[in-house]
Amino acid sequence: MNAADPSAALADHALGVRYEDLPPPVVASVKQAIIDTAGAGLAGSSAELGRIVAAMVRDNGGAPHSTLWVSGDRLPASEAAFANAVMARCRELDDVHEGSPRAGRGHGGHVNVMIVPAVLAVIEHLPWPVSGRELLAAIAVGGDIMVRLRLAAGDAGRLGWEGPTVSPFGVAAAVGRLLRLDASKLQNAMGAAYAQCSGNVQSTADGTWDVWLNAGLGARAGIVAAELARRGHRGAHAPLLGSSGLYPLYFRGEYHAEALLSELGRHFESGEVSVKPYAACKATHHAIYTTLALVQRHQIDAGAIERIEVRTSDYTMRLAGLNEHGAPKYAPRTINEAQFSIPFTMALAMLKGTVLPDTLTDAALGDPAILALSHKIVMSVTGAKNEQARLEGYVPADIDIHTNDGRVFSGCERHVKGHPASPMTMQEVVDKFLRCAALASLPLRLAVLQAFCADVAMLEQLDDVRAIPCHLAARAPELASG
Repeated sequence: MNAADPSAALADHALGVRYEDLPPPVVASVKQAIIDTAGAGLAGSSAELGRIVAAMVRDNGGAPHSTLWVSGDRLPASEAAFANAVMARCRELDDVHEGSPRAGRGHGGHVNVMIVPAVLAVIEHLPWPVSGRELLAAIAVGGDIMVRLRLAAGDAGRLGWEGPTVSPFGVAAAVGRLLRLDASKLQNAMGAAYAQCSGNVQSTADGTWDVWLNAGLGARAGIVAAELARRGHRGAHAPLLGSSGLYPLYFRGEYHAEALLSELGRHFESGEVSVKPYAACKATHHAIYTTLALVQRHQIDAGAIERIEVRTSDYTMRLAGLNEHGAPKYAPRTINEAQFSIPFTMALAMLKGTVLPDTLTDAALGDPAILALSHKIVMSVTGAKNEQARLEGYVPADIDIHTNDGRVFSGCERHVKGHPASPMTMQEVVDKFLRCAALASLPLRLAVLQAFCADVAMLEQLDDVRAIPCHLAARAPELASG
């Protein structure tokens, strides 16, 4: 193996971390991530893409190892992870890494929507018990590696790739731990992971669905990589810095070693993720949150608004301000296009109170009041916001609400609820989980859902957690024996 390639250090890190190494805030964050990702998947089961991927993997069949969430069908772990991850991604409810005080190199993007479905699928058919502590450590180290890899690309990490692009490495690390791979095999898994890296954000401009597939592809790829290595596959020795490695090829040669390797084993980026309060692209959240705060604080009536000015970054504008023609996304054609529209989601939130799947509906897309308010929102980019985006990724929006009587109400909320600096409580995450579960394609028993949340809350006390994913199905399958 090429010890000079940082993949060797990442493999050692993945296998060396123990539960006792995790700071309490990281443990709490991982527990919330499990519940939150599962809730997003339950809600996504009734979305059109969620139904499509579930039907596809059911029709394909295979070894009955792992649970397809909601329906309870038994599938190969890689296919269950693929479908569950897509379901958890396709309503824009899953968590996001917004930036790191350690690295200051932008953001890690979507994280646990790949890691959690993969890990839960794999543990179900292992022939040995998996403790809650080991589950927590596997998810924490997988998310940490995934985020570090993207942060190390700096500005190039946001050229059009996203978190799922590098997620096969993090998933392979988490799964490799659970499969008890040694360092040599895990490095081979890293090579196999790189062979499968994919994912881009083109569909966010087109208003289509491919961006959600990226999560499923990353979850599946990481499992495949680890399984291949377990069976003897020989992967690339230098998948990160080799002549055609990740950073030279994907990220145009930009590589920041300190963002990848500093404080390895001491600082866990998996503890820096934000739980989403809204079912929309994270790039919309600051504008929504600040606007709602201003409306509530000053009791502003939507009918009294003359215009709203939003100042943000180029990156945010590309993601959630302009469509494929460079025009403002005032009147999105589809729900998924609306999820990437700052003007529309701001207007929806002001009139409906929030942006969640039960308010962001097909009917809302044609609502004259929402559309009229959306057209009153004017977006612009500033140099200060661009510099902030370079360091943090998702920047807080400056909002000015102008009313018809000439008054101006201004604000800029630094952290949206759910950010590590303004975290949700576990109860708030559970409440979101149950609201999401109510949207599942099949009815789920409240007592079983509550049992799932209770088990996750006390993971460090559980000696065997292999049956936990069964709580996420309308008909609970029996735990596979191996």
